[in-house]
Amino acid sequence: MSWVWLLSNFFSIFMLEVFLGICFVVVMKDWFFVSYSLIFFIVYLFFSMNDSGEMLIKVIFMLLSLWLVIMMLMSVSQSLKTLDLLFIFIWLLFSLFVVFYVDSFILFYLGFEMSVIPILLILFGWGYQPDRLEAGFYMLIYTVLFSLPLLLKIFYLDNLVFSSGETSLSFFMFVMAFLVKLPMVGLHFWLPRAHVEAPVFGSMILAGVMLKLGGYGVFKLSLILGDFFFKNSKILIVFSLLGGALLSGICFVQSDLKLLIAYSSIVHMSIVLSGLLTMHNLGLSGSVMMMVGHGFCSSGLFCILGLTYNRSMTRSIIMNKGFISVIPICSFWWFMFCSSNLSFPPCLNLPGELFLFLSIIVYNNYMYMILGVFGVLSSLYSVYLFSFSQQSFSWSFYSFKSFSLFESLLMLLHWIPLNILILDLSIMNF
Repeated sequence: MSWVWLLSNFFSIFMLEVFLGICFVVVMKDWFFVSYSLIFFIVYLFFSMNDSGEMLIKVIFMLLSLWLVIMMLMSVSQSLKTLDLLFIFIWLLFSLFVVFYVDSFILFYLGFEMSVIPILLILFGWGYQPDRLEAGFYMLIYTVLFSLPLLLKIFYLDNLVFSSGETSLSFFMFVMAFLVKLPMVGLHFWLPRAHVEAPVFGSMILAGVMLKLGGYGVFKLSLILGDFFFKNSKILIVFSLLGGALLSGICFVQSDLKLLIAYSSIVHMSIVLSGLLTMHNLGLSGSVMMMVGHGFCSSGLFCILGLTYNRSMTRSIIMNKGFISVIPICSFWWFMFCSSNLSFPPCLNLPGELFLFLSIIVYNNYMYMILGVFGVLSSLYSVYLFSFSQQSFSWSFYSFKSFSLFESLLMLLHWIPLNILILDLSIMNF
């Protein structure tokens, strides 16, 4: 790692820290968030001296987790800011740090499973409807049941009895837990239900970080089982791409804004999984870019949806039409994040998608037809999301309070890292 690169990134993070401090003190008048952002700065400095690719990926995901937990705290209304919720946030952040930092597979598995509990508590305690109990148990059964084969295989790895002659069944036992967390099409049914019943801050962390645990798990196991994964992954790559194209079409028939955004997360993760399983450097770099970009973009979409819901009290696309005439700043943020969701430059999703598409075509050049359909449909549903929820006119006899400065700051802190990281893609050159 060159000193020029280190100094340039040190300066950029330092200026970002100054910007955060000014915003938190002037706008929020809250020194707690200043100390929280200082932790962000210290974590960056502590790990930036290490130039290994694996450590760099750990740093990226740990900082993403820390940033989005700060955004979650900012999105919670004053009436809900209790010690119970703060404890759950700290527990969630600690479990995510354990997952992304440790080298031991047993500790990784413990953190991987422990991170589900805070989400479950948020879903049960702060969810909207009685169906949240069913959605929570649905999520718990999916994640725990499919992760038990992984625990068994981890013990096999620790006892050094893994052999190259393992069958495809062993491959699925290794990756099943990660396919559920991503989630892969076919194992995704728990995610839309969890998103619909979860509060805004629950959906933000669920889409922003929790879905990345699956991708990080595939990467971590591929470091020691790369050849084994490469030999058995072709059917998963094709199935994931076809499923992503199918769910892109399903997005067009959704009437619930939250369901549409949830399905769009599954579509993005399907291309991430396919790129990772190619075991190509382009696939790894593209998947990390896509996961980080999707973390900010999807969290921002759920956040702007929560701010819209607080005014209209509905998530229906039909009832939320016409905000461009009533609250233009609301439609502005919808446009910024919908354009980022379809990988419009300078969003970080753009190089991520390009790298992933290239890695899949290098893996098998006959995939270009599936990728063409996938690329078109996954872009069009973002256009559909914006135009059908903002352009038409419905609220002719209603008026709503415009966005406050604090709410615009919350959206800006999602948008800046999403669009400024493209200026130096060498950070994610592994």
